[in-house]
Amino acid sequence: MPLKLQIDALEAELAGVEALLGEASEIGDTVGKLQYQQRADELRAELDRLYTLHSPFASVALYFNGEPVLGSRGIAADFAGRALDTFQEIVSKVYAKCELGTIGERGRVPLQDSAGLMITGVTHGSFGFVLDELSDQEELHDTALKEVIHSVSQLLEDIGADSEQKFESTIEDIDARTLIALRNFFKDMDTASATVRLVDDERDFTLDEGAIHRGRLRTEATQIKEDTQSVEGNLLGFLPEHRRFELQVASGEVVYGTASMEAAEQVQEAVESGNFVVGGANSWCVGNVIVRTVQPLNRTARITYRLVEFTKLGNAG
Repeated sequence: MPLKLQIDALEAELAGVEALLGEASEIGDTVGKLQYQQRADELRAELDRLYTLHSPFASVALYFNGEPVLGSRGIAADFAGRALDTFQEIVSKVYAKCELGTIGERGRVPLQDSAGLMITGVTHGSFGFVLDELSDQEELHDTALKEVIHSVSQLLEDIGADSEQKFESTIEDIDARTLIALRNFFKDMDTASATVRLVDDERDFTLDEGAIHRGRLRTEATQIKEDTQSVEGNLLGFLPEHRRFELQVASGEVVYGTASMEAAEQVQEAVESGNFVVGGANSWCVGNVIVRTVQPLNRTARITYRLVEFTKLGNAG
């Protein structure tokens, strides 16, 4: 369960106990005062422990509401199954893209086993589920899946946000297969007249009816086309840590974008060997670039570039 949920629940209980403690003091209930004081001390001690606790593993809670939900008593099984399945699909595709840089247009999404979440409980209040990353191994740092859950949370919130600018900025970084998964998620939620509150260790937000409908309209109206091209020219700039490049092609046009880890390693090796100088006389290269055209509704198409790999680094001769 997300630490934020545990802390919120204990803080709410502590507030209730402190109110009862105040009442017991006012009426002179000595026994009640001692009992409430003891419970308040226990809650404060547990909160102090949780405030300093950090879990490196992914954890997220989804609270559903709307027509498929009957208060805290139950949820339509077919709706719950689809919602969890499409949420996991989004997570799996974002995970694969983060780890590999790109995923194929067809076929099985790679690394699905590494991106799997487990249902570990149900939420209190409106009906929902707690999803956790379970592992027998100890981790010193946050796992890749935890970082992906944060990214997915931000992605869902931005797609449903009032701000069109947030949506357009977010959509530039996703691929066509992730867009399809997002489209299915928002469509299922909108068709079922459902809403969802999402809570992880850092974020707590709700996609209400308006946000769900905006998300559906936006994802259904947006098209993403990807085309892999071989380009050649002079590599004017390259930032290995941020994996960004700037390339002047033969026509004189300068294109820039993100690069894969493999491309970053290739540049580093070539520079260290002395056979290649970024931005210098010996900066000619050939590489495979994914050209992404994002066409939002009633907006100008945006083109982005992702450098997948170099096939040659060094002068043409």
